[in-house]
Amino acid sequence: MKTNQLMRHITSAILIGMMLFTCMNLVGINREDVYGAAEKTATIYVTISVKGDIAVADGKVMAEVPVKVKTADGMTTIDAVMEAFHKEYKPGGYICDQFVSKLWGIETSNTLFFINNLSITSGVKSEPVKNGDRMIASVNADDKHYSDYFSYFGKTAITAVTGDSVTLSLQGFLGMTQNADPQAIPNAEVGIMTKDGFQELDGIVTDQDGKVVIQLDKDTFQAGKTYYLSARGTISTTATDWNTEGNPAVNVDAPLIAPICKISVDSKVAAGVKATRITDLKTKVSKGKVVLTWKKTAGYKAEGYQIYRSAKKDGVYRSIGKTTARKYTNKSSLKKGTRYYYKVRGYRTVDKKTVYTKWSQTVSAKAR
Repeated sequence: MKTNQLMRHITSAILIGMMLFTCMNLVGINREDVYGAAEKTATIYVTISVKGDIAVADGKVMAEVPVKVKTADGMTTIDAVMEAFHKEYKPGGYICDQFVSKLWGIETSNTLFFINNLSITSGVKSEPVKNGDRMIASVNADDKHYSDYFSYFGKTAITAVTGDSVTLSLQGFLGMTQNADPQAIPNAEVGIMTKDGFQELDGIVTDQDGKVVIQLDKDTFQAGKTYYLSARGTISTTATDWNTEGNPAVNVDAPLIAPICKISVDSKVAAGVKATRITDLKTKVSKGKVVLTWKKTAGYKAEGYQIYRSAKKDGVYRSIGKTTARKYTNKSSLKKGTRYYYKVRGYRTVDKKTVYTKWSQTVSAKAR
């Protein structure tokens, strides 16, 4: 008897739980609201400037460092990013209670933060940051007038060929201002950030318009490698003297917050392969198989081709094989009546790295 009563109680509890679960769906209650939002990850690209130079840790330049932060809605905060970043690269190097009191292991409140080359408009604990944003965190140099000048190159990333020249423009604004109109920054020394710090490029300085031309000579800029350009210097401007009664404006030589431009250097061959297009991709369907054929633009050879497939045009494409010919037969994992989508790209090893052509257009075929 007692066993039967116990079973009835258990059954009743299960039925009530199922009814509540169903009611939640009927009345529009999102289960994520009850059990917690689905967790996502945002990747933020962090650069640390320390008194005018990009920081270096264990031989790694702290420029455009990808930092992953778990988030419920794809958004996070500067504070959360800094916590995650310092946990990885400088444990104990960041403290923020009501305000930042330690950054990159340096005890100071003279710090500034920028998102996508813009000043933040609220505190580090509330300023929103989203996936893909670029963050610059600065330990400032001027502890008297707080005049550190945010600087940035007009281009944040460049792919170029050894022997080419690249033109950059350097501009910025007083860091303590709220996104003032950017001004050209003349007479700044341009150099490469290395594991040993800033390496000046001899005689390379910005002109009166903030522009600079850099020749990518093969001795300094080797094919297949990535370099981080930065700049040093000051700019004549006015700042507020916060230490004098009345807070008058004073003329200062404001130190630059280090800018960054990532340059990926290709050989002529690598650049040519990357520019190669896969054209005229076609399908021919027969029972149990789909045959793909394609062409390639002339100029640079490919060692082989990768074939990718998806069951949805805008879905996730996965590799199903590779070939050295310009033809591929897909026989496996085909379901009769299902439409499949295909795309192809070529590849070649250049300077000990795999280089890819551009993707073909996407074509589809219904399996028989």
